[in-house]
Amino acid sequence: MKFLLDLFWTFFKLGAVTFGGGYAMIAILEDIICTQKKWLAKEELLDIIAIAQMTPGTIAINAATFVGYKHLKTKGALVASIGLVLPSIIIVSVIVLFFGAQLSNPYVQAAFSGIRCCVVALILVAVVRMFKDSVKENWGRISFLLSLLLMTFTPISPILLIVAGAVIAMLTQWFLPQWFSQKTAKK
Repeated sequence: MKFLLDLFWTFFKLGAVTFGGGYAMIAILEDIICTQKKWLAKEELLDIIAIAQMTPGTIAINAATFVGYKHLKTKGALVASIGLVLPSIIIVSVIVLFFGAQLSNPYVQAAFSGIRCCVVALILVAVVRMFKDSVKENWGRISFLLSLLLMTFTPISPILLIVAGAVIAMLTQWFLPQWFSQKTAKK
């Protein structure tokens, strides 16, 4: 029961103080879930982030569900997920009820502008951390650069890039295992 309460309270606090959705939450999730609580390894969080790109829902809800399920199966998944979304439901309800007419107020707009700037910083920190933790092999560097260029300069679907990246990485691992991973080749 104590762990269940800790799970709920941890994700409730995450949901209450993190603006900007899943991408903005990545750095905070890593700090709390991987470093402080040690509920997941960094590699597991990176896997959740990769899977979350292909499944419905945000990174944060997928992470909460996975952490809860890993430790307490369905009950843990439900408690962590409810803990994460409940603050948003409360905050949005309060904003609509009490401040709905004030959304065009210049001070409210300024506050949202400041929040957006902080969210961009949180996303950038998450990108840098994910890059350091994920892009270590030759294939990863090439895949990252190629994907970045294609998404920036063409209308190609990110889903197509994800599937192509997975298939090409598996084929490369199959045919060129020494080249695929410098770390493996150096060991």
